[in-house]
Amino acid sequence: GGPHFLMPGLIVVWYVTGRLESLLEADQRAAMEHYIRVHQQRDGGWGMHIESPSTMFGSCMMYIALRLLGVPRDDPSMVKGRTFIHSYGGGIYTGSWAK
Repeated sequence: GGPHFLMPGLIVVWYVTGRLESLLEADQRAAMEHYIRVHQQRDGGWGMHIESPSTMFGSCMMYIALRLLGVPRDDPSMVKGRTFIHSYGGGIYTGSWAK
């Protein structure tokens, strides 16, 4: 689907409940990671939905989701995402849902 703020919430719940294998199987996590990666914008950020330009909210949510899914900090997508976030002042400039 289009909105980029629903799946990160599921990933956060999956992670904080510690139900790593029972809630999301490895192939589901891989599909989520792929979906997030292919919707990263050229500027390194993510939008609120698949047709949105990059926003701080979408970028923070998707960056956190990828990290919780196990993508390393030095992965090229993470570097690009972090660069976008830092270039616009950091995560403090996003809505409360992304904090």
